[in-house]
Amino acid sequence: MIPALLSIALIVGCRNADSPKESQITVEQRRTTINAAMDFLDAGKFTESLAIMEVLVDKDPSGSDTQESYGLVLLACAARADKAGDAAQATTRRLRALEAYKSACKTASDPGLLYLSTAQLAHMVELTGEAKHYYTLAHESNPNDARASFFISQIYLLDKNWSDAKFWIEQSLVRDMHEPYSLLTSALIEAELGNYEEANELAKRGCSIRPTDSNLRFIQARVLRISGEAEHALAILSALPEPLRSSPIAFEEITNCERDLAARSQ
Repeated sequence: MIPALLSIALIVGCRNADSPKESQITVEQRRTTINAAMDFLDAGKFTESLAIMEVLVDKDPSGSDTQESYGLVLLACAARADKAGDAAQATTRRLRALEAYKSACKTASDPGLLYLSTAQLAHMVELTGEAKHYYTLAHESNPNDARASFFISQIYLLDKNWSDAKFWIEQSLVRDMHEPYSLLTSALIEAELGNYEEANELAKRGCSIRPTDSNLRFIQARVLRISGEAEHALAILSALPEPLRSSPIAFEEITNCERDLAARSQ
């Protein structure tokens, strides 16, 4: 820790020097300072860790590792604010972390995974436009990763934009055709588009890969209900384990099934 503190002292000592906003430290100073900030973070000293990173960012604004590490510290501080019940500060920290991640993306030599992290953070703070932008960059930069296209499909699905949701979930399945949540997402989209037979086949495939996953079974029940098989859907929902069976989302789905069955009997 002593070498780290000496490095920090050196950076702090020249903090007020007049110079262009470019890196004023060596690679070794950067690495040592980041390690020190992470040590403080691991010890639960959030204020000290954040202070160190703010000084480092001031002296090394274009450093990708610096900006990414700054973002990590800010996210840890956001989680701490959440636990303290300070939602406003948590949101502020996450928005600052997002800016740090975006800065890191600009100078990283290989930002593929960083694009994905940036997209997920934007998604978390409900900036869906930015989330889609960085998910798309992540998708394009890593042809073997199915996650970015999956998350884009989720954004479109929540907006009930079924055609774009279908396009992106199919992109995800091209890269990983055996991912059960992608299969169930595709099933739900096909059901909403009225392609009931295909939807139910996709749902069966997904559930067969992970037969004990109650969340998948819940999605399958929704697919069945949309496909006109409310009785079958209700049987699946009734067999779900607690606490999922008593959750508000399951209660709503059960109510929808009962409504559909009542309408059919009239």
